[in-house]
Amino acid sequence: LMELRNLMISNGLTPIAAGAFVGEHSFSTTLGAGRPDADDLTMARELGEKAAAKVLSGQIDLPVAVEGEDPIRPYYTPRDRNGTPINILKVKPVTDTSKCVNCGMCARICTMGSIDPKDVTSVTGICIKCCACVKRCPKGAKYYDDEGYLYHQHELEDIYARRGESKIFL
Repeated sequence: LMELRNLMISNGLTPIAAGAFVGEHSFSTTLGAGRPDADDLTMARELGEKAAAKVLSGQIDLPVAVEGEDPIRPYYTPRDRNGTPINILKVKPVTDTSKCVNCGMCARICTMGSIDPKDVTSVTGICIKCCACVKRCPKGAKYYDDEGYLYHQHELEDIYARRGESKIFL
């Protein structure tokens, strides 16, 4: 959120409100499962109402303060059990051909357009690990099998099993 706020300021904008809302993690169905929930949506509504009131009042002279580190710290690098960095940038989903019925859902919902609609077993472009193809496959045919990726996924699930809290900043 700090990075987004700073980017807006550097482009001449004055962010007057911000929200950090919990949602299901792309890698996992257990991290943030069921989020956003009713409490999150109530908080989002509150953010919108208070931001609108702030605009109407004319009290928008300073950018909103948000939590975070400034300067922005380097991006997190996943590591294995021995502390060696894990590179998951080139990891792509695979297809269990015994389950796949070639419906093409994965190709249609791939945010990067990287799954070949003529051959859904072929991921020809960049995969950003959004996991839309895995989560939306009606037959459960898409999955990741990369050892480093799976270690990172399970590590996140173990470390962040607690309920995360959404926050608003005005």
